[in-house]
Amino acid sequence: MAGNTPLKRYKQNTHGGGIRDPLVIHWPARIADGGSIRTQFHHVSDITPTVLEVVGITPQSEINGVAQQPIEGSSLAYTFGEPAAPGRKSTQYFEMLAHRGLWHEGWKAVTWHRPSTPFDADPWELYHVAEDFNELHDLAAEKPEKLREMIDRWWIEAGKYNVLPLSDTPQRFIIRNPYSIAKRTHWELYPGIGRLPLRATPDVRNRSYTMTAEVEIPSGGAEGILAALGDSNGGWAFYLEHGHLVHDYNFVGHHSVLRSPQPVPAGPATLRFEIQRSGQYAGHATISVNGEPVASMDIPQTFRGQTSFIGLEIGRGAAPAVSAFTPPFAFSGTIDRVIIDLADDQDADSAAELGAALRRQ
Repeated sequence: MAGNTPLKRYKQNTHGGGIRDPLVIHWPARIADGGSIRTQFHHVSDITPTVLEVVGITPQSEINGVAQQPIEGSSLAYTFGEPAAPGRKSTQYFEMLAHRGLWHEGWKAVTWHRPSTPFDADPWELYHVAEDFNELHDLAAEKPEKLREMIDRWWIEAGKYNVLPLSDTPQRFIIRNPYSIAKRTHWELYPGIGRLPLRATPDVRNRSYTMTAEVEIPSGGAEGILAALGDSNGGWAFYLEHGHLVHDYNFVGHHSVLRSPQPVPAGPATLRFEIQRSGQYAGHATISVNGEPVASMDIPQTFRGQTSFIGLEIGRGAAPAVSAFTPPFAFSGTIDRVIIDLADDQDADSAAELGAALRRQ
């Protein structure tokens, strides 16, 4: 908590130490008084409405017949030219692991929840943050009616924005994940899809799997990324370098690299990486060209938790690079598709998975 002085508490809490952050906006063409400060209250949910306003886009309520989730938040673009303009945001709820808070017109009600205790037993605090930004003077005992009003308003906001039901169980981040892929074992990925977030990618931790790229190699040869996940901190990359097929398994900076002895010939080609789980967090890997194995090796350490916060890309890679290439290192041939099939032999580390979910929050 000392690191957040003068704010209370820290990440995963809804006191100031967990939710109060600075925002820097640089736009000389629109903001004349560069280096100045704005004091209006805003929230991270206001960033998207701001960007949409300044680029002149009106969000659609329906796309291809599918109703879109309403955009939460309000634009803060009005502050660019009016430093002292009255704030246009009146209310903002907060909730994290059942810690709750509500900011409303310069007041804030907040509670810290002790895990596995009744939510109704949580003591609420009340601060006039317009004058007491670091939540130093708790006014709950002095202004019980104001506190009751704020708590009631929190429940209204919670119902409106799908916060309920309350839960203090960390596993809910995995259970409620909209990209849940726990039972999916077959993937067909195509160039141009953009980066998939980590939780929407194949779960290759501590299991056997294959990755097959169906490509077209031009007459002069090709190089570039077929598929890559992660960055220099860890992940893997499947690519061609000077025509040679390469797979690099980067375990936290320790690289296990497979390379074909000969360049991949021109024409249609099927390029494959296969790893067979050989022990707890270890495997034996092989790369093949058109059905013929060309290189293999043991990988002594595979991931037990997450690989990297950076997700999966097809045909290009992220910076800083997961392997020895300069991003984006786009593939110079043609990728038809990349197929990933997962075997049913995973032995995942649930504690590491839970820890990764909490770190993402």
